Amino acid sequence: MGEVPTEVAFSTVLPISDNDRIGSYLRQYDVFVETTTQMLATPRLNERLLLALEGIANIFGHRQAAVAIINERDAELRIRAAVGFDAELPARADMPLDSSAACVRVIHDAVPLWISMKEDLASRTLFDKMQWELDVIALPLFGISEISSTRNRDPRNGPRLPGHYWTFDPGSRLGVLYVGANRDAVDPLSLNLLKRFADRVGIIASLAIHQEKLVTTVTKLQRERQWIESIMKSVADPIVLTDLDNEILLQNRRAEELFSGSANAGEGKRRALKLNDLLFSAYLSSATVSSSDIVQRDITLVDPIEGSDLHFEVISTPAANARGEPLGLVSIFRDVTDLREANEELARNFVKLQQAEADATRERDRLDLIIENVGHPIVVCDSAGNFILFNRRAELLFEERLSSRPAATAAVRTNAVKLTSFISGLASASETGRQAEIELIDPENSRLLPMEITAREVLDPTGQVTAVVSILHDLTEIRELERRRVEQQLFESEKLAAVGRLAASIAHEVNNPLEAIKNALYLMESGSEGDKNSRFLEIARKETERVSHIIRQMLGFARRSGEVDWVDVNQLIEETLVLLEKKMRQLRIKVIRNLDESLPKVRARADQLRQVVLNLIINAQQAIQGGGEITIRTSRFEQALQPSILIQLSDTGVGINADDLNRIFEPFFSSGKKGTGLGLWVTQDIVRQHGGRIEVTSEAGRGTVFTIVLQVESPTLEAQETESRLSTK
Repeated sequence: MGEVPTEVAFSTVLPISDNDRIGSYLRQYDVFVETTTQMLATPRLNERLLLALEGIANIFGHRQAAVAIINERDAELRIRAAVGFDAELPARADMPLDSSAACVRVIHDAVPLWISMKEDLASRTLFDKMQWELDVIALPLFGISEISSTRNRDPRNGPRLPGHYWTFDPGSRLGVLYVGANRDAVDPLSLNLLKRFADRVGIIASLAIHQEKLVTTVTKLQRERQWIESIMKSVADPIVLTDLDNEILLQNRRAEELFSGSANAGEGKRRALKLNDLLFSAYLSSATVSSSDIVQRDITLVDPIEGSDLHFEVISTPAANARGEPLGLVSIFRDVTDLREANEELARNFVKLQQAEADATRERDRLDLIIENVGHPIVVCDSAGNFILFNRRAELLFEERLSSRPAATAAVRTNAVKLTSFISGLASASETGRQAEIELIDPENSRLLPMEITAREVLDPTGQVTAVVSILHDLTEIRELERRRVEQQLFESEKLAAVGRLAASIAHEVNNPLEAIKNALYLMESGSEGDKNSRFLEIARKETERVSHIIRQMLGFARRSGEVDWVDVNQLIEETLVLLEKKMRQLRIKVIRNLDESLPKVRARADQLRQVVLNLIINAQQAIQGGGEITIRTSRFEQALQPSILIQLSDTGVGINADDLNRIFEPFFSSGKKGTGLGLWVTQDIVRQHGGRIEVTSEAGRGTVFTIVLQVESPTLEAQETESRLSTK
């Protein structure tokens, strides 16, 4: 614990017998008076404080001293001047006013204190880097509360300035004077004089602060007057400031043209200016006696240059000082001549605007009628994604207020979120239009609706987005038509393949005897009786050639078609599943994909492989009753000698019994009531044409697994391609 600072005791009794001390005291007092006089001679606060500190050194011989002034904004004591330290102004020592340290408490106790810098740790901490060599005497500084010119001066008031008096207020705290001194070597007389010096420093510093505030206020008022004059001059309308005697105090340039003019103006202009002064004076007289605060009247003046009448609307507002005392009037003239013309033009434009609004309303009604009768949902949003307009079909999908069931409300909210996200993606993209597919929910039956959405931004003449128009197309029927078309194509291809295969078989069987007949006829023609039957033999030979040509055409019909290319099997499977996706959901069949992303592409005919996958998926779908799963897996087939891939399709259907399992690849064999029985036969033939193999395993009641192995580069397929190219040359 540090030593508690002690109050300083001041003696008011002079030891009369000690003439030397009295003489020293009088010399100190003379320097004291001279220093305070010098302080009054300089207007700046910092200069006065430095003179005071230098006076302490000269008067009392104390080497170290500092003055701290209260900073009311930050509620702290701040060192403003110091002498006797290593630096000209020591490191910033900001001491909070709520501190209990003696160096701060002195301002609250209002009595001088001795501070021991060795023992008072709190004060030493707040002084920061100020290295005091001795103990410190802290003297509170008080300012003045009022400056008055009255001569009824109270005896308790402070010293007199020429023609003025100030009131000394112990409650007006200003700061603290810190003086480093030897406690034992300071006599009471010096302490008493030091306290009086501190009182005088506080008053003089307070005067400097008041003076600085006054200078700041005057500067601010001058600047504000300049601003007001600049504002008035920049306003095109005349502005006049008059006093209570209706004399013009301030006016802008336009008002000068109406009321002042130049000294060398012509006779006509002077008469116009004089007439304007009379008219304005009459207006001011009536405005002064008006009961309302703001006076607004019309006045007619004369144009000093043209001589024509000028119609003004004058608005006058009383001007008052801070105490509410009237100072005069501020009058603003507004030329209503152009305003009247503008009003007439505005009226004409208003009629045109009403007509345009009526036309726009008719166009809007026509547009609403068109949009309402479009068969597709149409949604219009603003640039922020907020819905502006729906047609009836779009309201069913996105308007929440039309939904009464919780499930329907949830579906509508989900649809709105998906649409808003899509439009947000359009806003972040560089193009003004976007087209994609999104999947919405039907609020009536919770059915998934595949939609193709086309959105386009509507730009204003400046290129800013004003709206986004989105048109949605329901792909449900299109997907269903595609699925049916593919199934029909598959059915037709099965029939065509069957006919082609049968034709190939017939052609093969018939071609041999025809060749024999052809050879026999050739021998008969070249025999000894050729002269007699040569005419009929020639006819038979030609007809035989014609039959052979027809059969060759049938053989060509049975050949496989399609170009060989590198095929991505995973992508081919995904494209095929898209066609059957809706029907799978309706039948509650779940399709599980286990596709190897590193699967290499294979050399194949894409259309034929798609037919193979489609045949196997449809067979699996027909084998599942009451819901189930279809699993499609692709992978590399490591057991083959050549690089190969494996396609495996399994289902949880009814399976195939052992008797039928050996016949499923025969033409026209089918265990179901529907179908031609040619699907698996065609599938096996396509796989073999690609140089691959297809296998099947099944268990009745447990499901069926089809496994296809294809070479990445099939020699069989390459040979077919080579033969086809040679045959076309």
